[in-house]
Amino acid sequence: MTIDNKNDLDNVSPFFEIKQTSWGGRACFSKCALPAGTPILEINNCIGSSLSYEFRKEVCHFCYFYHNGHTLKYRLEKEHLKFMENCNDKENGEGKKSTRMNNKAKFQGAGLWFCSELCRSKFIKQPHIWELVQCYEILWCNLQKMFKRENPDDVTGREEQLNSIIITEDVIQRSWDDCQHNWIPRIDKMSAAKKLHNLPVISEDEYCCAKFVCESLFRLKYIDSDSITKKCFNGLQSNELSKIHEFPVLLHFQELVFKTLYILLPDYLRTQLTIENFRHIVGSEYGNAFGIWETGETPESREWFGFEVLPEASYFNHSCKPNITKTREGRTMEFTLNSNVAKGTEICIDYSGVLDLPTKKRRKFLHDTWFFDCLCVRCKSEM
Repeated sequence: MTIDNKNDLDNVSPFFEIKQTSWGGRACFSKCALPAGTPILEINNCIGSSLSYEFRKEVCHFCYFYHNGHTLKYRLEKEHLKFMENCNDKENGEGKKSTRMNNKAKFQGAGLWFCSELCRSKFIKQPHIWELVQCYEILWCNLQKMFKRENPDDVTGREEQLNSIIITEDVIQRSWDDCQHNWIPRIDKMSAAKKLHNLPVISEDEYCCAKFVCESLFRLKYIDSDSITKKCFNGLQSNELSKIHEFPVLLHFQELVFKTLYILLPDYLRTQLTIENFRHIVGSEYGNAFGIWETGETPESREWFGFEVLPEASYFNHSCKPNITKTREGRTMEFTLNSNVAKGTEICIDYSGVLDLPTKKRRKFLHDTWFFDCLCVRCKSEM
């Protein structure tokens, strides 16, 4: 997708502007001379996030605190459900009660763990959060059922076959056209019970992606359409074709996630789930997401906990000699200049701690992961 109005992104920061470059794509340029140490951007809200299934019990779902391999103690309980329901009723207005979760089913905590009562409290006090928690609970309970089922569509044994498909834009479009014109109409005619029988069997990987899409749909539903975050998200480049061309099995993976969400999501969020929205959410995550990493460790030894999409920060390009340092403090990502810059200087971050790699390996990693050939000042001088 593209930004129609070049001024739509002018207010991301008072320190830099986003402009189309002569060499292709967009980049961030300083509006004035700035000294080292200037905090040029701070973001504490993402569009969507996903924690690795492996670390789901050890990383706080709100502040990303890591409990060093120990299971966190704080979870959502039934008392919190009642609180969120009541808050949602008030937010929806008089006479509009929230959709209640099935009281006959035991609440399983929605697959969320927190490091403290404070983080849990902050999480449940977010506007309309009951809607997202209910979706998380549905996805979590579905995954537990999947563990007990034999997967007739096990990708493990077919990965080589799926990856042998030659991916083009037409191949991707035909796949989604089939879903739109054949699968969706067939599912829509089924009873609720029969729809559940048509659920694809998914693994932890599809579950984590489904959670990410679910949160993205939720955030986009309530965000101001004129907000800079929404405009930045709409303008993110989708790397769908590049990513699926590199890993063809991802097309099948995406279909499993979409079909799971289409069948399971309550109407209040399923109405947001169009194929167009889904493809942009997933496609723009490829190459634009920021990793959630263990702090206090070297790049070589730190753990990767998951990722989040921060639209305002996604217009920084990479440089192997960056003039911005990224730091995380809980939910907040801070971007600070590490050198003096003159007016009109491109300001860049580095991607994923690759700076210590030899030039050839570094450039190959950037090409394979982010689909570009790095021609920054450092790479040119070392080539």
